[in-house]
Amino acid sequence: MDETHIRSYHVLRSTWSEVGRQKQVPTFGHHAHVSRFGAVNIHDGETVLHQTTAAPMPRRS
Repeated sequence: MDETHIRSYHVLRSTWSEVGRQKQVPTFGHHAHVSRFGAVNIHDGETVLHQTTAAPMPRRS
């Protein structure tokens, strides 16, 4: 069994700004994503794939 998650936005790894000025980073209200799950039967090589666009996890308060 394996899984992968594909997102419609890029992860911000690093950025820079002038000393004393905060960098403004644009964000979006909705991040589309899809998750794929797959498995391979070791006896006959048959593959099973499942794709989902499940709702995101609720925010913690």
